[in-house]
Amino acid sequence: MQGKNYTPLDVGMFREVVQRESNRLNLRSYSGEGESSFTLALAVSAAMKKIFFEKSKMTFSNEPMLEKKVITQFVHRMRVDAMEKFNATTIFSTLQFAANEEALEQKQYMVTLVVYLEKEFLPEFLRLLDYPYIDSDEDDECKDGCGTLANLIGGQYKRELASLGYKDLEMSPFQSFINTAADGVGIPKDVTEKYEISFEVEGTKRLVVEMAALDMLPKWKTHEKKGAKRILVIDDDTEFIKGIEPFLRSQGFDVIVAYNGAEGIKKLDVRPHLIILDMAMPVMDGYEFIIAKKKIQGSEQVPVIVLTVKQDIAELLKAEGVKDCLPKPFHPMELLKSIERHV
Repeated sequence: MQGKNYTPLDVGMFREVVQRESNRLNLRSYSGEGESSFTLALAVSAAMKKIFFEKSKMTFSNEPMLEKKVITQFVHRMRVDAMEKFNATTIFSTLQFAANEEALEQKQYMVTLVVYLEKEFLPEFLRLLDYPYIDSDEDDECKDGCGTLANLIGGQYKRELASLGYKDLEMSPFQSFINTAADGVGIPKDVTEKYEISFEVEGTKRLVVEMAALDMLPKWKTHEKKGAKRILVIDDDTEFIKGIEPFLRSQGFDVIVAYNGAEGIKKLDVRPHLIILDMAMPVMDGYEFIIAKKKIQGSEQVPVIVLTVKQDIAELLKAEGVKDCLPKPFHPMELLKSIERHV
């Protein structure tokens, strides 16, 4: 745990996650079911990081670890052995998400979240989030405490999904258990895999959230129309391009790439709806590109999002018409939110 300003997921880490999920976890290069479930898992990570920072003003020791696992089923429900998470007595709470209240009652789930905490550490974790003290020896208090945390995560998760254009989902009341649920946990129909996201406090795994979700969740039509939007990415970092290009395509955008400002100027004839721009590049840097773009008829109003490590130039860039400046490092969810605002 680090008592410092919140630092989002950096570009290098983002690419590492992309490659890990695509290769080691056998995603299909952000196509089909993988693209959606991976994005939903990232949203869980973003939700928990935001909660932890806002409540405690601290960050987790390391970036959350995402692992894709096969669901062990028991009569179409997920078998849960919570003690395997920490090798100790474990409290866990479940939440279900459905399209509406009727679907929730009929158990037509779209997303299932399961939040795990080591029982002995639960009071300390809640204290970090500024919640009243609970007694780890009192089972009911621990169940309610874990359920309260699950509700907090579920609420923030819904906000993260909404920012990405997903329709609002109905959330169930929490159910809490110790070590195991005799009848298993309800999951979306025909889902056979889940994401396990682990969070470390002071170098030790202290919180685990599992997510099982349908391949595709419903989005608002206004967002679906944006699936055809073209984004021009201008950056000389080929490693960054290898990470960001497939990620944006997974969100339904057409992506055009240029490796410096001069190439970017030439590719304005594809009429992009938005430009993601790095500042430090050879041949023509980002600032020179912004000035040159303003002189090209038909391109003056194309919104630009700048990625830069120099936040002291943000006001200067915005004076030149830049819509948003994101710091490097950044979290991919923040980039998607910025894109949503401007296309």
